[in-house]
Amino acid sequence: MNRREFILSAGAAALAAGASHPGYAESPGGASRSAPRLAFQVYGVRDLCDGDLAGTLKAAKAMGYDGVETGRLYGRSAAEWKAMCADVGLELVALQLYPFNLTEPDLAKTIRFCHESGCTHVSTAWFKGSAENLGDWQLAVNVINHAAEVCAREGITVAYHNHDQEFAVRFGGRPVWEWLFEGEGRNPELAQVFPLSRFSSRVLQEFDANWCAVAGEDPVAWFRRSAARNPTIHVTVEDPRCDWPELVRIAKGAGTRWLVVKPTRDPKTLDLIRKDHAYLKGLIET
Repeated sequence: MNRREFILSAGAAALAAGASHPGYAESPGGASRSAPRLAFQVYGVRDLCDGDLAGTLKAAKAMGYDGVETGRLYGRSAAEWKAMCADVGLELVALQLYPFNLTEPDLAKTIRFCHESGCTHVSTAWFKGSAENLGDWQLAVNVINHAAEVCAREGITVAYHNHDQEFAVRFGGRPVWEWLFEGEGRNPELAQVFPLSRFSSRVLQEFDANWCAVAGEDPVAWFRRSAARNPTIHVTVEDPRCDWPELVRIAKGAGTRWLVVKPTRDPKTLDLIRKDHAYLKGLIET
């Protein structure tokens, strides 16, 4: 089978497996429905991580963070990430990767990295989907469905992370996000607009409220529709368009395990993630 045949068939194979939704009880770490904990995404302090990754992790832990999500690996091996996190007392919450990391033969390398680092969750984002070509989106669905099925057998969960395009791009008047996760199950008429497969129930979400707001949509309304499918969510406190108290309230009720802080400016300082931790801790404890 060549690469094109693999990509086109992967989604069908994942759907044919008939996997049921793993549910929150099987999300990263098998956590119960307790209050979310706070993690940070290395992107928010990327310049500091470039200069001193271990020191940045240690400083974040000293602020009170319990976890870290990668955006880059900074040239460190899985064993090095496991050792650094263990040394400072942080949990490696998730690897944020590109879809090509979820295609063979890279998928096997990703799974091995997860096992060797102790990480059990992967999130991935897509950058090529367009309003002109449904095939762009079908490609993402096929690849990620297949990866989620394979990873599930290895004790690893897979989530899809949104940017603005999933809400800005529409087919039949409906955002791509609705098509990807709801499809004909909630809206039978979508089957006429999208005669293609959707994400299987194995694929979780990593909702990014900031990007949803960038597209002009209401983050609270969209998050509420599928909050329980989000073991992690991205939080950009600097964005005033997002109702963070309400989003955190929903996350607490839905069993979201991690609020992942990701400021988008000043990557050379710890000031924003320090401020965000204090703010979000107050919301969690309210």
